[in-house]
Amino acid sequence: MFIVYVKALVSAGLCGWVALLLWQRPAITRLLQTRQLPWLAIFYGVLRLLPFVLTYLILDNKPQSDVDGYYYPIATSAKNFGLVYRDVYSPYAPFFGYWLSIPLRLWQDTRMIVLSLTLLEVAAVWLTVREFAPARLYKTPENADNHLLNPITADAGKGDRLFRALFYLSLPVPFVMCVFSGQEDVGLWLLALWAVATWQRRGSPFWGGVLLALGLLSTKAVFIFIIIPLFFVATWRQKIPLVAGLAALGLPVLVFLYLNVGTLFIEQPLDEGDYLKAPNWRSLLNPFIGGLIPANGGIYKWLTLLTTVVVLVGVALRYRRNRPLIEATGLLFVLAFGLMTVMQQNAVSNYAYLFMLPMVFTLADFKKAGWCAALVGFNALAAVHPSLWWRMGMPYYKGLEMFGKPLFLLEYGMEILLLAGFVGYAWQAGRRLTGGR
Repeated sequence: MFIVYVKALVSAGLCGWVALLLWQRPAITRLLQTRQLPWLAIFYGVLRLLPFVLTYLILDNKPQSDVDGYYYPIATSAKNFGLVYRDVYSPYAPFFGYWLSIPLRLWQDTRMIVLSLTLLEVAAVWLTVREFAPARLYKTPENADNHLLNPITADAGKGDRLFRALFYLSLPVPFVMCVFSGQEDVGLWLLALWAVATWQRRGSPFWGGVLLALGLLSTKAVFIFIIIPLFFVATWRQKIPLVAGLAALGLPVLVFLYLNVGTLFIEQPLDEGDYLKAPNWRSLLNPFIGGLIPANGGIYKWLTLLTTVVVLVGVALRYRRNRPLIEATGLLFVLAFGLMTVMQQNAVSNYAYLFMLPMVFTLADFKKAGWCAALVGFNALAAVHPSLWWRMGMPYYKGLEMFGKPLFLLEYGMEILLLAGFVGYAWQAGRRLTGGR
């Protein structure tokens, strides 16, 4: 349980630091706006590189969890020109291991994977700061005549965007999941934002489709949860070139995989859906429904998947185009992966890392003290819960008698609060997309 205590202590310290940032927000924002310094590089050095050096080089710790059990074997196989799915088990997309194998050619060590993922995260932060500039949000080929167009410069609001970057990098979930757990989830947002930004700047949904296909082939199957609503958000004139772009890259890869590994590229990612994890609807209801649902989820696993897709399509169809597509993509990200975490029985609180960056840039209102406090509390719980649940033996409650143990009661209480957070953020994103506040 040592790692749980470390993560809890670090999360508590970060909560205090974030509170200080919010208290001094006006002064910090003015400084970031007026002083011309490489702020993102400074943030990365202090909040990612320095903790990495302390954790893995000075204290000589080794990454565990997914880095050791999945990423490293997959990337090593790819580095040796193995064929994913056939030569190594992989629940990830086909390109995933090949991207990770590149840094291993410089340093064959699990720590190199974590270092690479910190660079991936700061790239996502840089692109978000860049694309959420007001001039980029509004001055695009497709909305040049939109009533939302503002005659503002690209530097307007730079201080606010840099503050949001600092705020995000200081939150417990991004810090713990990136530095201690070596999670790659922020890569989904990076590729989705890159695709939509290219789509908007070039006025070409075809190239947007190509990059969305790259995202699906480079990350994990759940990337489809952002592709589906984006298809329905696109205008009728954009849908055909968007699908053509997806097919141009996706179909040749799928044909190659089928000819060489059969259906393993489908089966292995789907196998992950059979595992019972927490927190999600299943883990929350299991003490009351017991063995009524098969261990692998049975038909219920597919019903919840269908429900997730139906909700996403419904919201996308009600999207009133009252927001630029880049901002709408951020809201769709919060909705899609907040909802997915609640609905899928193999979901874990790590998935808060999936949408935390776009949420900070779309939903965070720093003038609402209660909202900010709830977000920081949610982050602290989501940063600690996965390790606590894992080291408790991954409990799946089959009756109320288990709650006689205080630790089990504490863990279940954390699940309730986390599920409430996932539902709440997904609801807020959905309301914004459909015209609510």
